[in-house]
Amino acid sequence: MISTRRWWGLGAVLAATFMTQVDGFVVNVASPSIQADLHAGFDQIQFVGAAYVIAFGALLITGARLGDRVGHRKVFLWGVAGFTLTSLLCGLVPNEELLIAARFLQGATAAFMAPQVLAIIRATVHDVEQRAKVLGVYGVVIGLGVISGIAGGGLLVDLDVAGLGWRPVLLINVPIGVVILTLSRFLPSSETTSPQRLDLVGALLTTVGLPALLVALILGPGDRWWLWLGLGLALAVFAILAAQQRELHKGGGDPLFPPRVVTARGMRLSLLTVLSFFATSAGLYLVYTYYVQTGLGIDPGTAGLMFVPLGFTFALGSAACRRLAHRVRFSLPVAGTALVATVLYGGALVARLPQDVQPPLLVVMISLAGFGQGLVVAPTVAGILSRVKPTDAGAASGLATTVTQVGLALGVAVAGVCYRTVLGATPGDPGVPFADHARAFTFAALLLAALATTTSLFSARLHRLAARPPEELTGAAVPVEKKEAATTATN
Repeated sequence: MISTRRWWGLGAVLAATFMTQVDGFVVNVASPSIQADLHAGFDQIQFVGAAYVIAFGALLITGARLGDRVGHRKVFLWGVAGFTLTSLLCGLVPNEELLIAARFLQGATAAFMAPQVLAIIRATVHDVEQRAKVLGVYGVVIGLGVISGIAGGGLLVDLDVAGLGWRPVLLINVPIGVVILTLSRFLPSSETTSPQRLDLVGALLTTVGLPALLVALILGPGDRWWLWLGLGLALAVFAILAAQQRELHKGGGDPLFPPRVVTARGMRLSLLTVLSFFATSAGLYLVYTYYVQTGLGIDPGTAGLMFVPLGFTFALGSAACRRLAHRVRFSLPVAGTALVATVLYGGALVARLPQDVQPPLLVVMISLAGFGQGLVVAPTVAGILSRVKPTDAGAASGLATTVTQVGLALGVAVAGVCYRTVLGATPGDPGVPFADHARAFTFAALLLAALATTTSLFSARLHRLAARPPEELTGAAVPVEKKEAATTATN
């Protein structure tokens, strides 16, 4: 059993997960208010969101490996303190240029905080049954964060607290950060750290290559110059990075991407599954938003509320994982991704129905998709953590989180390009017939359904691989019942 003191400590890292999830959505909801208040252009507002994602993705793996070096708890506290201060800065800036810079710093501090969460859970909870319980709560927190980001952000803007307009959606992080720092004293302080130095060359190459890739994916679809420049630079830097990592490993150093982690049994397929899953999810959210608002003509506030059931069903699916894993013989990620694929195929049929009957059916669609997604996240994360030793949990967590960010950007880029191409116009342009919107949504839904089906096949392959229990990786003797329990991580 997990002691009350440990639960308070885990509450700190789960609250940090909640905070980062909220921050990923509230700025999107508040963007029109920010644009009007700061008299900013659309491109500048786009960079307000992109700056956070770019900095976050660029430094994730570095933050994770730094946690392996000096201790996950210590780096987590640095990240929370930095995130709290930069959130305060974001809420006080007088113009859009400073807001973009502050959001970049906020994303950078989040990159040192976020990858420590799973590593701390892995190091704090050794029993696989109890860890599955905590990861189920982790999934619930993600779902609640989505709800709070979409609905709560809009509510804060509408309330206009103290006449501050959009600023409370960022300032709300300050009291949450203070609570997290207070609770973190319950986290265990004794951690295994590596005596080797951080791979600074690898970190530098990563902070160049990943932003180039993310900028290309986020901004490139609307500007081919950005796209080809970013992709070309990213490929060149990644080629240099791969050679540098091999040479460092041969020389006895500890590279940023340790081969023992990258080549662990099933790890590459797990990361490919994560990439595919989050690309599907991001693409679904984008085309759903496009279609509901610009196709069906539903106002942004109501459209945001239509997303709320997704957060609840995601949390429900995550909470159900632990119980279902002991009652069913099939893989939960396979079932979850298959459900998402089925829902997307159904969405293509919904778009063919009369316009006035579609909104309630789309709410049902997004709700079922949320439940399916909830069945995927916790077991997939547990499977990734089970493939490495506790001392490599930070590296594995950093890899998974980095791939998640790339998947989200990839899903938005591909789905957005496909939707606009089939539509033959920019969503929101006046005079576009409803039939064109329906056709664009149908095409995008079928494309994402095919991607979800592929993810289900990847998950089925992972289920057959059945990752070794983490105790076997350390060479410790493991009772049969513990081995069987660890196997449920892949369910």
